[in-house]
Amino acid sequence: MTGPLQTLPHYLRPGLRIVFIGYNPAIYSAEAGHYYARRANVFWKQLNESGLLARPAGPDDDASLMDEAGIGFVDLCPRPTVRADELTPDEIAQGAQRLLDQLQENQPAYAVFSGRGIYVHFARHALGLPRAALAGRADGVQPERIGDTIPYVVPSSSGLASRWRAERLDLLKALAWLLGPPPPSSRS
Repeated sequence: MTGPLQTLPHYLRPGLRIVFIGYNPAIYSAEAGHYYARRANVFWKQLNESGLLARPAGPDDDASLMDEAGIGFVDLCPRPTVRADELTPDEIAQGAQRLLDQLQENQPAYAVFSGRGIYVHFARHALGLPRAALAGRADGVQPERIGDTIPYVVPSSSGLASRWRAERLDLLKALAWLLGPPPPSSRS
């Protein structure tokens, strides 16, 4: 009998341009040991098309992008599941507070929430905003600030959210424009 799956490491430190925030690791990604590892997830394809990177990257590059492009990765909750709706309310509330602490400590320029629901949970549990204050908001830059960190919401890259792929890519391209050119790649 095997034990629980290992979670993914948090790739977050001071000085990052962006940290991408997911709900929690998918079981497939936890087994692979990399963020957004499943081919049906368009995360890497769209990141490569966005203008945020100086060279194409894939799941195996998740750790190296901190040095190479100033991009990190964390999840709201560490427990791997098949679907995010398997997370408990306590896991979400605790994860939101833990994420707030991580963002306050590390201060990336942008905290990119990969799914509106992730930001709603975070804002309600960590920032104390009522659900009504979050209803009807557009994706992109959010009005709250976490120190100097700007929250930025994009639709989920999951295969379950395929109808928002074009909007997600447009928002990633807009973020690339806000940040300016990516740092030159040390790899070709």
